[in-house]
Amino acid sequence: MIVSRGTTLLKPIVVGFLVFLFFVASCGIHKSKYIIDDYVLVPNAKNILGNKGLTAYVFENNKKIVPFQNFAVQHFNLSTYNQKEIPFTYNNNNFILHIYDVDEINKYINTSDFALKNQIPDASKVNNISDFIVLSVVNDKNEDCLLEESLYQNMILKYLKNLKEEYLKNDR
Repeated sequence: MIVSRGTTLLKPIVVGFLVFLFFVASCGIHKSKYIIDDYVLVPNAKNILGNKGLTAYVFENNKKIVPFQNFAVQHFNLSTYNQKEIPFTYNNNNFILHIYDVDEINKYINTSDFALKNQIPDASKVNNISDFIVLSVVNDKNEDCLLEESLYQNMILKYLKNLKEEYLKNDR
């Protein structure tokens, strides 16, 4: 009988220890998030015809200013707010800017890897706007211009940085 009492007392202690061990291990395993200071390039994002997945240019959205799509309508003189593929010319070359909507961002970009540098209260957020703006660019031959080996990468990065800065200057 003494053996059974010791075994009976030992089981809850072992179970309690294992629960505590799993709890400590789950709290200790924390994936650090990456804060985007300027922008980040994410490979293999949106699939388009002729490409496995475009490289995405990702930067933090400022939800206190006009939505990016409204900015794009004014900047590119678009006739609709729903246009997600915008042709443009830069340095005598023709390109297409792909603007990701919220659903595409959630589908192609793991935004849980990124932390927001500029947190704002939920009350000041406008509609269902993503925490990040995601863009991709292809040339007139449908080649990904943000790939590391692309001859257009530096030129398009400069263009996108200027576009981003112009957008972020649009305070309400």
